[in-house]
Amino acid sequence: MSKLAIETHHIFDVFKKGYGSLFSNLSKVQPQMPKNQLLLFLKQAVRKQQRIIVQVNPTAYSDQINEYRGTASFSPRSAQIILKTTNNHTTYLLNAKDIRHIRIVN
Repeated sequence: MSKLAIETHHIFDVFKKGYGSLFSNLSKVQPQMPKNQLLLFLKQAVRKQQRIIVQVNPTAYSDQINEYRGTASFSPRSAQIILKTTNNHTTYLLNAKDIRHIRIVN
């Protein structure tokens, strides 16, 4: 019975410390930006080809807030934003209506 108590205590410590190590890419949930500000920041980032961090609200495909890093461009055939990582190994298609916050990568 003491072995079970030790294992339970260890699991409790892991949960007590939090999930920070599991979700280290999401540093802080940012406030929802107004639509006009989002559009302005997005247009500037596309025009200047700046690396940005985009925080996306929960969607039908994901029930949590996610962050994506890369260089943005507008999709020529839809209302989606194309976000390419710096090494061009990953490309994200984001819906503009799902974006929560945009900031420049330092």
